[in-house]
Amino acid sequence: MADRNTQEALAGALDNVIALPLRQTSLVASTMRDCDSLRQGIVTMQQCLRALGDLVRNLDDRPVEAERLRAHMTELNELLSLRLDQLSLTERLLQEMLRRG
Repeated sequence: MADRNTQEALAGALDNVIALPLRQTSLVASTMRDCDSLRQGIVTMQQCLRALGDLVRNLDDRPVEAERLRAHMTELNELLSLRLDQLSLTERLLQEMLRRG
């Protein structure tokens, strides 16, 4: 879930959306494709973190190191989830720009 400040910023930004000329509309569409590529990359990274988590569970001989890695992976996953939320809000703003453009 996106945090309240990010949602409020999006709501405020939507009020300021203006119609765009065709060239800028094309730029927004290109940016939306870039957002989709970023989303795919983040999802792939999260899948890799899950796979790494499976490997870390097998580190029976180094429990301290395994716990440190698990904590770091959890933190990374939370950051990636936050970025996905921010990306979703950005995409909604871009869609609104295209709709109004």
